[in-house]
Amino acid sequence: RPPSTPPLDWPTRKRIALGSARGLSYLHDHCDPKIIHRDVKAANILLDEEFEAVVGDFGLAKLMDYKDTHVTTAVRGTIGHIAPEYLSTGKSSEKTDVFGYGIMLLELITGQRAFDLARLANDDDVMLLDW
Repeated sequence: RPPSTPPLDWPTRKRIALGSARGLSYLHDHCDPKIIHRDVKAANILLDEEFEAVVGDFGLAKLMDYKDTHVTTAVRGTIGHIAPEYLSTGKSSEKTDVFGYGIMLLELITGQRAFDLARLANDDDVMLLDW
């Protein structure tokens, strides 16, 4: 957000969080085959003028058979938003998206990025936000 833009109020943040969750729920539970987004982050949640959230950017999405997981040799996604189990095993599932949603929710609540890329060069122990 540009410095001149005021922070979002709590009802607006709640609206974005719930709209995003509904969108992911639709992809996971109501699409046949279900869709695993694999890159859930704030930049991929589109907002209209009333802050209604729509999940966007399906460039990394996978169609999944019921009760199946997808194994890939090339893990893709955004650093800091990739679920640890997906990073280590290459298996994606709904849990992959839930992790990304949790990181996005952390950013929505705090108004900060959850992961600071500038720390990569200076610190071997890169973690989420320092409180």
